[in-house]
Amino acid sequence: MARTGITKAQVRACRDELLAQGRHPSVEALRQALGSGSNSTIHRFLKELESETPQAGARRQATARTLQAALETLADGLHAGFERDVRALCADYEAALQDKNRQLAALRATVASLTAQLEGRGEPADASASFYGRGPSPFSIVLSSGRSDVFDIDRLGAAGLKFQ
Repeated sequence: MARTGITKAQVRACRDELLAQGRHPSVEALRQALGSGSNSTIHRFLKELESETPQAGARRQATARTLQAALETLADGLHAGFERDVRALCADYEAALQDKNRQLAALRATVASLTAQLEGRGEPADASASFYGRGPSPFSIVLSSGRSDVFDIDRLGAAGLKFQ
């Protein structure tokens, strides 16, 4: 008893059914859905069906181009947003730096003014030195040390500050 082969109509119906399910109509998927047929026969029918409906391949390529364009637009938007944020942060940093520089200049001018007033009175620039009667005071040492949290203990001890 001879076996009847599969037909092109059966392959078309099965392919359309797989596409409707969202599955790729591969040779193996079609063979499994049909229950019979050789791989070469199914492949031949698929190629014939593909040549009969060239718009299917064109639709796939159009979809790929559309997705690629959407991804490029998204990437461009992300990059532009990132660059805008970085420029804004840099501008904020520069403004804060200029503000700090103005504050520093004002403080230096105040120190110069006060130093000039003290020298104009005939007092030493370090008024606390006359209080201690020798060398700089611990206060002036701390001021001259800047913002450092580390002080020279020997230098502070020489100024009259005792540590226990």
